[in-house]
Amino acid sequence: MITKMTQIPVTEENYPFQSAAKKCNFDALGYIEDEYFMSGTANVYTEKDKNHQVEPIFEGAPYTTRLLIRRPADPKKFSGNVVIEILNASAMMDIDRMWVNTWQYLTRNGDIYIGITSKGHVVDTLKRFNPERYAEINWVNPMPEREAPQVQGPFGCLPQYEAGLYWDMQTDLARLLRTDSELNPIRAYGKCWLYLLGWSQSGSYMSRTLHSFAYRDEDKYAEPLFDGYFEAGADAALAPINSYEYAATNGQISQAGTIPQASVLMCKEPYIAINTESENRGANWAGDSDLPDMKFRTYQIPGTSHDAWYNMLDYYEGYLHDDAAKYNFELSFGGAEGEPLDTPYQYIFHAALRNLYVWVREGVPAPHAPKIEMVPAKPGDLDALTAFNPNSATTKFENKKDVFGNTMGGIRMACMDYPVGRYVSHSKKVDGSYDPMFGTVYPFAPEQLKAMYGGLEHYKELVEKSAAESVALGFLLKEDVPAYVEFTVNMAKRRGLH
Repeated sequence: MITKMTQIPVTEENYPFQSAAKKCNFDALGYIEDEYFMSGTANVYTEKDKNHQVEPIFEGAPYTTRLLIRRPADPKKFSGNVVIEILNASAMMDIDRMWVNTWQYLTRNGDIYIGITSKGHVVDTLKRFNPERYAEINWVNPMPEREAPQVQGPFGCLPQYEAGLYWDMQTDLARLLRTDSELNPIRAYGKCWLYLLGWSQSGSYMSRTLHSFAYRDEDKYAEPLFDGYFEAGADAALAPINSYEYAATNGQISQAGTIPQASVLMCKEPYIAINTESENRGANWAGDSDLPDMKFRTYQIPGTSHDAWYNMLDYYEGYLHDDAAKYNFELSFGGAEGEPLDTPYQYIFHAALRNLYVWVREGVPAPHAPKIEMVPAKPGDLDALTAFNPNSATTKFENKKDVFGNTMGGIRMACMDYPVGRYVSHSKKVDGSYDPMFGTVYPFAPEQLKAMYGGLEHYKELVEKSAAESVALGFLLKEDVPAYVEFTVNMAKRRGLH
């Protein structure tokens, strides 16, 4: 139950952690960023059967979490769409990666964005960032007498906090946003469609939402918990139901390049999942579906990686980089070879979100996309998944490569059909180890580019043709074409094509 919603003042010196207002020039965009503390009580749940249905083991634990709300200053410009991002906690701090990959579209479209702190793991970082501002944030474990779990999963257990408080926070917030309650921070904007977004670890929260919470009380409400779902960089793994019960089912992404059991998510509302080359084999989605209880699309993008130049370096230039660095999260490229992978896949995120909106609001199913092609790996081959465990004795699979060493299939970007380098979804560090999440581009020599394309003008013509095809297929927005073409052509120009 949500009992209190408090707006926290913002000044030049006292601003929210990971604030976007200055970075994205909200004044010019006609947008406002607010931070709210949402307080109330939440249950802690446990699984009661193999179908992941749940029941409470503790009721009424107090909490205070935070919301980042980015919205049009003029309610008349509101599109009707509200996206709620489960802020990613993998680095022990809030990361708004879905915002980073979509903000240009969201603000252009008049959407409202809400980012919700999703885990106690980030509390210490918030309080170190600004002890006074975040003094009230509270994820205290109401059942500290429990024994520490023997299996803790990749993110560990912090016994002072209870991650399982999140589920009621999310459910209660979604229900609140559809009302005109004074607690609703966007009540002035009227009727809305709600979309749940999650990146990487937060994708497992979305799977848990579907399995355990989205439909448990559906008979009580005229509207679904969420109208649509947009996941990226993840699979069908389930987030733990609480801090002491690790969900060992369906965890697939880091299985050392093996082909796992196909991932399936049963969702009555439209669901789109984007994967880069860092995750497509581990996710191994069964495929698209238009069944009434399984509305699903898998969008797989070759020439990409979990982390890349835009979403790890370019977006964070300036104060956002400095704020993260204070807490030992270095936003940098650690590769000793090549250059940071720089393909502009954020534009496909824009189109995917548009496709989801149309699917939800107009009933027009999102376009289908081919999967990335996979083949058995040759001995000694290495790519993102095998970088987790390069000495694994299990049978490895890899993404099929063309004559240039680039991945085949999937949603095609112009820079993949007309490459200016070889793209891999991992990077090799100075010490010889591998980062399986940040990709590398190995640029072609200027002489090779000239032999392939002749000159920059011809290359631009090829990119424009490819962009038009992507628009027709539904994977690029018309309004993004000029920036997309310019970015892609500049990639070739930087690498010596004239």
